[in-house]
Amino acid sequence: MKSRKSDTQGFCNDLSFSHKLRNQERSNEAFEVMLSALTMEELIGLKLECSSRLTNGRLYGFNLWSNIVDITKEALYNAVISITSTNREATRVLGVTEQTFNTLKRKYKIREEYNIDLE
Repeated sequence: MKSRKSDTQGFCNDLSFSHKLRNQERSNEAFEVMLSALTMEELIGLKLECSSRLTNGRLYGFNLWSNIVDITKEALYNAVISITSTNREATRVLGVTEQTFNTLKRKYKIREEYNIDLE
């Protein structure tokens, strides 16, 4: 029987957002616990509010309404890569074909982002 850790580990250990952000000292366990208590809507709203504060309320030119679908899809893709064990499992979770999945890998430049080779 697999251990709990291996059940949640992606097919490439280096693809964990949690590990990546912790290594960059941009996250820690306490932050992730608080984050997990928020809904996606709350998280996006909070992120936009914080960004607005940093820019003195000027979020002009970001075209958020038109880009939110792409932003969400990329976040979903990255999360699925982090938690699935194989490309095939990732395609099943995302509900896409293998061809579409390969297109997504190129689109989101996962190889360059994490400096790895996905098969």
